[in-house]
Amino acid sequence: MKKPTPITRRLNTTGLIEVVAADLGCKPDDVRDTVMATFTAIARAAASGHDVAITNFGTWLSYQKARRKARNPQTGGTVTVPSHRGVRFRVSPNLAAAVSRKDRKVTIRKAPKGSNGSRASEK
Repeated sequence: MKKPTPITRRLNTTGLIEVVAADLGCKPDDVRDTVMATFTAIARAAASGHDVAITNFGTWLSYQKARRKARNPQTGGTVTVPSHRGVRFRVSPNLAAAVSRKDRKVTIRKAPKGSNGSRASEK
């Protein structure tokens, strides 16, 4: 992969596709299906009640919310909110730290084995 394309604005789907295409040296039409298939797979897994974890990025957590009583703010009366499924996103500690220190060269690639400061090679 070549040098990452600088990101200078908020990314929407089209912008993300353009950045990925530029990073890979491809045309946007060549990567559109891959990007869309990735997000579709995440959505399908979450809708099916499965969590999706991407190392060094985050985890989409699917959860079941129980039926509950709530108050209608217009009438003040109580209403029953039916049970439903929801999804949350939990950011990985590595990504949260990179955002905090404004690291524009952040990557979600795993470090090679043995590169985390271990001294196994010095024995």
